[in-house]
Amino acid sequence: MKLPPAARGSTQVFGPLAAEYARFRPSYPDPLFDALAERLAPDPGLALDVGSGTGAALLPLLERGMRVVAVEPNRAMLSRARSGVGDGPGWIGAVAARAEGLPLAPGVAGCVTVAQAFHWFEAEAALAEIARVLRPGGILALVWNVILTDPFTDDVHELIVRHNPGYGRPVTRSMLDTPASLARHPGFVVEPAARFDHQRPMTEDAYVGYAFSWSYCGGALTEEQRPPFERELRRTIRRHHPDGVWVERLTAVAHFATRVAGRSPRVAED
Repeated sequence: MKLPPAARGSTQVFGPLAAEYARFRPSYPDPLFDALAERLAPDPGLALDVGSGTGAALLPLLERGMRVVAVEPNRAMLSRARSGVGDGPGWIGAVAARAEGLPLAPGVAGCVTVAQAFHWFEAEAALAEIARVLRPGGILALVWNVILTDPFTDDVHELIVRHNPGYGRPVTRSMLDTPASLARHPGFVVEPAARFDHQRPMTEDAYVGYAFSWSYCGGALTEEQRPPFERELRRTIRRHHPDGVWVERLTAVAHFATRVAGRSPRVAED
């Protein structure tokens, strides 16, 4: 019997998937990070990438002149994040820690990013810690890549349900809405969600690798279950994309929130 990924927690699920995650997960579009940079003070202090995974958000932050610390509890993921940035200007280092217990001083950060990870956090505890380490006027950005569905993706997820009855897809179009825990938090004023549509070229082999980076696929299927799943997945790909090459369409959503003190929770109006 498979243990549903959500019951195991992201730290356990993603360690064995670090290589696939680093190689096959989509990046985020430049305009998203440009929009973040526009919201920051001239000297924002540290930028913390919390739940950093293999570090997809790190280089975009560094390329915009920020001083960056990666925070990630899984050491296999953290190692790949660290190796991906080298020792260039602005890189401060990596910390093995959870979002719910950030080992950092109050008010040290001017920016906190959480990319493709907030749904794994204990939301209230994590937001309390993020609010503690962010200085007033600092910016929190909760970011997700959301796949734009089509008949192919619908068939893929029907296939996953057959192989993993405990399947619960963690990232859905619901991420386009402001998380309720953030909207009601007294320490933040939240902007309307910002969307950045983008796409990437895809091949059959790349999609199979991508699928095995998902918590509910690579993180849930046993060694015995993986080969029959892969065979069916490849048949599904060839049925929809017989040339073996297509374009995956995504939208990156960013929920930008400004840290305030002594304010009632509210969401900024359009």
